[in-house]
Amino acid sequence: MAATPSILLLHPSTFYTPSEGPPIEIKTPLLLLASYLAERFEVTYEDFEVSVGRPCSPAQIRRYERHVREYFERHPFDILAISCWTSLSFTATMACARIFRELYPDRLIVVGGYHPSARPKDFLTPDNLIDYVVVGEGEIALGELAERYSLTGCPDHTSVVAGRSLAPDELVGHDWDTIDHFVNRHFSTGLSNLYLFLSRGCPFRCSFCMESLKEGGWRAYSPEHAMREIVVGAERHKPHAIAFADACFGMRPGWRKEFLRLLAEYAPPFWIVFETRAEYLDDDDIELLARLPRLEIQFGLESASPQMLGLMHKTKRPEKYLERFRHVSDLLNQHGILHRANMIFNHPGETRATLEETFAFIDERLAIDRSYLMWAYYGFLDFPGCEIDRNRTFFETTFGSRFLSSEWWRADSDQTAASQASVPSSDLDGANVDLWERMAALRKRRMQECLAPRAFAFAALKYSPEWQDDPRYAEAKKTLVVS
Repeated sequence: MAATPSILLLHPSTFYTPSEGPPIEIKTPLLLLASYLAERFEVTYEDFEVSVGRPCSPAQIRRYERHVREYFERHPFDILAISCWTSLSFTATMACARIFRELYPDRLIVVGGYHPSARPKDFLTPDNLIDYVVVGEGEIALGELAERYSLTGCPDHTSVVAGRSLAPDELVGHDWDTIDHFVNRHFSTGLSNLYLFLSRGCPFRCSFCMESLKEGGWRAYSPEHAMREIVVGAERHKPHAIAFADACFGMRPGWRKEFLRLLAEYAPPFWIVFETRAEYLDDDDIELLARLPRLEIQFGLESASPQMLGLMHKTKRPEKYLERFRHVSDLLNQHGILHRANMIFNHPGETRATLEETFAFIDERLAIDRSYLMWAYYGFLDFPGCEIDRNRTFFETTFGSRFLSSEWWRADSDQTAASQASVPSSDLDGANVDLWERMAALRKRRMQECLAPRAFAFAALKYSPEWQDDPRYAEAKKTLVVS
């Protein structure tokens, strides 16, 4: 056994997720884990979703397993640390673990991520396939397990380990050197998008979100450090866009204002994208953001029904919440700033009445001409570890909600579709379960017509390529050119 063990940090890909879209080029949580460990260990970053693919049939899975076996045979690491980031990676995680165990029965296998934090028992098998299941943040726990492995080897049974959250002064930057080999192998022309974490933690406990599985409050780099992360990443990779992947961007006003001032002074020559809440942007913030010609702000609005906003734990004051969004959206329109509202429909408890409330609000905003507000609609995804998962009985007895695909992450069919297989209420059962999609379709044309040319062109390029067939597109696209 090596005195300093070698560690493979692996994103294993997903099985049966044909609707997931193109893979994210670099999985930033795994990059940050590599950055934290690289000072003490020999660390390798690997992403089988990029290098092998996302199999969606038994034949494709057999091909995937052959490639995985060949990779492990060529790279006999001491420790396999698998990021089961979401439940969509569960089947791929177990497949990789079994192949590695067959090849190296005496080496360490560690699993972490949101799914292990939500369902640690899913990784307890009769043959003790997994050595350690890390619940919570992984940096400190994995470092300690690697140190212990150097002394004691593998444990004789699977253990669940609580990972302590990093304190603010323990946060490390994005060490791009740790993924150089991977980037050169798969992205020889460079990375088109970077997803950077400038903070961790979220004070909210939205009903549908797995972020509540983590402990620790909101923690961020200093504004100056955050800007260094952006500048270094941009100079290194020359991306088309940098997105801030924070669960709760800009929560503290003092931090936010200083950071936005520095960002505006830097004048990034690439697109900036981030998601926030309307109450975390004020008039002064928007004045600074207006200085960025390549900017998209996303809002997790989720619903415009007061009842649904309460069930979602988005706010205790829904009327004020919606009024704040109106105000901020109006200001962003005045400054010509692209922004998007993300909406979730068929959340447990949804009814025809709550759909009417939400679409009435949407209609109000669609009545504004030359708007810079875009809309994104999603069906509820039933992921384990969220508040809904912990309180199913409440929704079942109160609203007649039904969850139709138990443990969908084990399915050998489209797992994304299976995760959406639920009935929000007895009022939206049967033929009404897709009512929100029909209501959205009725507004499709107005969603295009109300947009300012620049917003229309941006949405056509990024979100709705079918809009590029519209006669207005060729002229509108010219408005995206920034001198």
